[in-house]
Amino acid sequence: MPGRTPTYKLPPLPRLKVKKPVIKQEANRCLVLMSNLLQCWSSNGHMNPVCEKLATDLKACTSQNVMGSNQKPRKSTINYHAARLYDRISGKPHD
Repeated sequence: MPGRTPTYKLPPLPRLKVKKPVIKQEANRCLVLMSNLLQCWSSNGHMNPVCEKLATDLKACTSQNVMGSNQKPRKSTINYHAARLYDRISGKPHD
């Protein structure tokens, strides 16, 4: 039997569930623009014409996203797929 690799099965669980699924969040575009504008001001001086484009971009971004966005946070689908595929993963015997 040295040539065979042992097979491992999951312990018997009522269901497979991830407690705190991690969802990759996108960087806030307005926050990035504000950071770039502040960096430009710190290196070139306050209200320098070099930084004017960044200031107008930041104003446009904040006017679009007044009072935050109305989008609901995305919900992870990992638990749905884990429940759906649990029979295949756990290796339950077929009837």
